[in-house]
Amino acid sequence: MMRKFTKAVVADFAEMGDMIEQTLAGYWQELGELGEDPARTRQGLVAACSVMLATTLALLLEVDSPWWAAISGFMSLMATGAGSVRRGILRLSGTVAGAVLGFVLARWLPYDHFALYLFLAAVTMLGVIAMQVSPHGLAWLFLTITSSMVLLMSLNDPLQALHVAFYRTFEVAIGVTSAIIVANLLQDWHADPPPTAPGWRHLLDAQWPAVLHGARSAIAVVVLLQIWILIDLPEVTEMAVTIAVVMSAPVIAAGGLSTRQAVAQRSLHRIIGCLLGGLVALGCLALDVTSFPWWLAMIGGAVWVGMHVQNGKHGVGYVGTQAAFVFIVTLIQGAAPPNSIMPGVDRFVGITGGLAILLIVSLLLWPREAEVGEDAASAAG
Repeated sequence: MMRKFTKAVVADFAEMGDMIEQTLAGYWQELGELGEDPARTRQGLVAACSVMLATTLALLLEVDSPWWAAISGFMSLMATGAGSVRRGILRLSGTVAGAVLGFVLARWLPYDHFALYLFLAAVTMLGVIAMQVSPHGLAWLFLTITSSMVLLMSLNDPLQALHVAFYRTFEVAIGVTSAIIVANLLQDWHADPPPTAPGWRHLLDAQWPAVLHGARSAIAVVVLLQIWILIDLPEVTEMAVTIAVVMSAPVIAAGGLSTRQAVAQRSLHRIIGCLLGGLVALGCLALDVTSFPWWLAMIGGAVWVGMHVQNGKHGVGYVGTQAAFVFIVTLIQGAAPPNSIMPGVDRFVGITGGLAILLIVSLLLWPREAEVGEDAASAAG
């Protein structure tokens, strides 16, 4: 039994090594193609302008977390103006719903950790399932993310729930508004075909893999919270959000191993993107730039590269997304150019902690390829 387990662990590490090699190779290929495709270059310019506008507005309005507004300006963009508006509305509506839900439940759940466990597990499961089956999955996912953030950030002082809920919504509204303004000015405007999704009707049959996927996400969140209670983990909010975002990777219809690989790859892309974005941000901080225009230009340049990689054709788009995220959260710390890398380090600690817990749950609960084959053979027999 021990030999079989050891062999399985070695195989997992070998597979991870192959994934890392493929990811880095794809990333360097994307960088080598910078500026070659006019459409991707234009989309990168749109993203840079959106983030710079969101950052400027957030600083002028003195919100709590201007980087959250900047990230919303980045993530609300699609290839067309109409698509950007739809994505921004889904993100904002999910955020509003999550903020209201988190604020209402903050009157009770911070005082009852068992009930908090149940709620966070249920809302994470809901958000992950919705991303697989609903055409409005992004709104459901942000309901999960925002309600979790409001509750976890107000655990020590539930009276802060209204403040947290208001500013998370306000910051997202700034980012979405910036994206819509820039999209109207710089993008083509034509209606996109409506997204196709299987819907909620067949969760107990055809969509059962999505339900299992959501259940594993819920288990990972509960494990995370229990570890947090026992050893006082830092950045627990970032860890919980990481689990929800990584597990929203699409479920392959067959379930089982394919989904396991998709989650592992998304987790790996997330952590590699964090490393790359953090290293570039550290280099920019070392330049000790104090000029606001040059600081804003550095942010725009990094976002342009991130969007270029995100829209690439070498299968490493999420690396570009995550690198842009970490660069933004590291460079945007307040009303002036930053003098510390620590916000990026804190985010990286939270992400890696959430990914470590998710990796353990994945290894324990997802079947390996041989097991899937044996089950299929048994069913056929």
